[in-house]
Amino acid sequence: MRINPKLFNLSAEKQEEINERHEYEQELSRRHCSYVHFIAESFSQPDSYRSIDDPEYREPTPDEVKVVFDHLANAHSKSVVTKMLGIKGKSNPMRTINRWIEGETAIPYPAWRLMLILDGRVVQTNRLPTDMGETPWKKYYIK
Repeated sequence: MRINPKLFNLSAEKQEEINERHEYEQELSRRHCSYVHFIAESFSQPDSYRSIDDPEYREPTPDEVKVVFDHLANAHSKSVVTKMLGIKGKSNPMRTINRWIEGETAIPYPAWRLMLILDGRVVQTNRLPTDMGETPWKKYYIK
């Protein structure tokens, strides 16, 4: 990993603030990863929880969408979850969610993935290849 050299032009206070934020977010990420792998039963997740570039990925069923949405809505509220997903509607943003749950329309992958992340069911990693062209996130894909 390379550090942006522009950071060194910032004041010591600003550098410290950036470092503190980094350490805090790193701790939040560690907790999220721990939750996913040791509490949320990542070992028994359906193939719809896989990344879209995983050859074993399949689209979620309406029931899977319902389970995840209901769990998120229970922790927050239906209206907050629709806002988290960026679903806007003047009359009823839940109409979109209901279409996904009833199987009328397929949930777009970005919305599905965000729901899984927000609900602590998966960890989303950086999808950029390394400088050497490696794709480290594929390490645990089933071949």
